[in-house]
Amino acid sequence: MKNFMFIFIFTITSSTAAYAKYDSHKKGYNYIVVGAGSAGSIVAAKLAKAGESVLLLEAGGDDSEPAIKDMKQYYNVAFNRFSYGFMNWHFVTEDQIFADGTGPVSFALPQGKTLGGSHSINATAFVTGHRDDFNDIADEIGDPDWSWHSISKYIEQLKGKLKTVTYAKEQVGAPSHIQSAKAVLGFKYINDCTQGLQNGICPTVWTGQEGELGGIRSTSYDAFVRPLLGKNKVNLVSLTFHRVDHVNFDINDPSRAVGVSALNTRSNIQTDFTANKGVIISAGAYQSPKILLLSGIGPRDELEALGIPVHNELKGVGKNLRDHYGVSTFWKHENLDVKAPFLFNQPSLNLFGPEKKKATTYQFEISGGYGSVVPLKATSVGEVRLASANPEDYPLIDPNVLSTQEDLDTLVIGLKDYLLPFFDDLVQKNIYSPISISPSATEQEIVDFVRGNIESKHHPVGTSKVGVKNDPFAVIDSNFVVIGTENLHVVDASVFPLAPSGNINTPVMAIALLAADKIIDN
Repeated sequence: MKNFMFIFIFTITSSTAAYAKYDSHKKGYNYIVVGAGSAGSIVAAKLAKAGESVLLLEAGGDDSEPAIKDMKQYYNVAFNRFSYGFMNWHFVTEDQIFADGTGPVSFALPQGKTLGGSHSINATAFVTGHRDDFNDIADEIGDPDWSWHSISKYIEQLKGKLKTVTYAKEQVGAPSHIQSAKAVLGFKYINDCTQGLQNGICPTVWTGQEGELGGIRSTSYDAFVRPLLGKNKVNLVSLTFHRVDHVNFDINDPSRAVGVSALNTRSNIQTDFTANKGVIISAGAYQSPKILLLSGIGPRDELEALGIPVHNELKGVGKNLRDHYGVSTFWKHENLDVKAPFLFNQPSLNLFGPEKKKATTYQFEISGGYGSVVPLKATSVGEVRLASANPEDYPLIDPNVLSTQEDLDTLVIGLKDYLLPFFDDLVQKNIYSPISISPSATEQEIVDFVRGNIESKHHPVGTSKVGVKNDPFAVIDSNFVVIGTENLHVVDASVFPLAPSGNINTPVMAIALLAADKIIDN
C-alpha cells in the first residue's frame, strides 16, 4: 500500500459516463510496458537497467498466492476457476465447427492475470523450438537478428537468469519409456533439446527449482523485475490492477504514442499515463490485438462497424491466430515406483518427431499418467475480434480449429500411429493401463475421441505478426515497431507468424530480450 500511495498523487480533472473519475498522470515515464508477463517483465527490466524510467502495468493482482509457486498446483491455478479464477482471464473460444461439419464445440483458453502473466499459471516447460522456426522468420523479414544464431544467445542468457531444473533419463520409470519410444517409434534419446534440434526423446526442463515438497515455480517477473524493485538508480515502477484500455497518440503527430489510458479496476479511476519515449504492448496474443483495435489500429471495416475512429489501418491486427491444438490421454500406474513427484508424476519426457522437410511434425508430452499428442504445424488459421467498443468486454476468440481436413487427419495419425502404440508397449510391460482411450481403439473411435477432446495447448501466436512493410497482414516490423507508428511496439507471443515447435514460453522470453536490445539501440 505504501507504493500505491507514493505513486498516485492525482489531480482529478473530470469525470466520464463510463468511469467514476478521470485523472492525468502528469509526470510521465520514458517507457510504459503493458503486461507483466513473460515478455513484458523482461522488456521492462532491461529498459530500466539501461537507465530508462519504466512503468510496468499489470491488469491482474500480485503473485503472492502460494499455489502459484507450487508447481504441482499447475492444473488448479490454470483451470480451477472456483478457487483461482482471480489470477486467470478464463477466455473461452467461440463455437467451433470442424472440417467434417461436426460440432459445435468450445474450449477454455487460460491466460494469466497476475504478475508473471501466463508464466505464473502454466506448466513452466522450458522448450526452445526448432532452429528453423527462427531461421525461417529471419529469412522472410530479412533480419538476421531473428535467426537461431542470434536467438540461441538469448536462450543462453535465460538459462543463466532463470532457475531451471530437469530430470535426465535416470528418473524413475524413464528407462522403460525411452526403450518403448526407441523400439516402437524409432525415436532416439537427446540429452538436451534446448539447442535447436529436437527430433527425438528429451527430458523435460522446467523453469523452477526443487523444494522439499516439490517444484517451486520461477517466472520472468521473479528473475528480471523483482530484483530491481526499490533499488537505487533503477527507475522501475510496477503497478497491479491497471487494465490498459487504449493507447494515446500525439495530436500533432498521429504516428507517435504518448501514453496509455488505464482503468484501476479496484478504485474505478481512469488514468492517462504519459510515455516520453515509447509504449510497449506485451499483453499476449488475445489482449494485445484487443488494445490495438480499441486504439483505432486494425482492419477499417471492423473498426468502423463498432464506431471506433480509424487511427491506423492495419488489416493484420487480430488475424493469423495460430496455436497448437491437441488431445490428452490419461493412464493409470500399475507397477511404476513414483516417489517425490516434481511437477507431474515421473517420468516426464518430451518426444519430438518425426522430422519432415526440416519441420518437426509432433510433440508428445509424457508426464506420469498423462500423455498428449500435439501437431506442431497446423494449417487452420483463426482470429481475434472485438465484441464491442467497450473495453470491459472480452475479445471474441475464434481459433477455427480443425477447419481443414489435413489438421484432423494429422491429429488422428498422431494418436493412431504414435502415442497409442507407445503406450500399448508400456501396457504390455505391465506399467500402465488406459483410462481415457484404449490402444486398440478403432480409427473411428480415435476420430470421435479427437472431436470430443480437442483443446488448445496454450501456445497462441500470430495476431500481431512480424513482417515486411509490403506484407498486407504484417503488424510490426523486425524492430517490433507497429507499422505506421514511430514508437509503439508489440512484444509478446502475438508477433510470431507461426507457433514455434513446442511450448511457447521460452521463445517469447528470448524474443523479449531481442526486442529490449533493439529498443535500446534505436
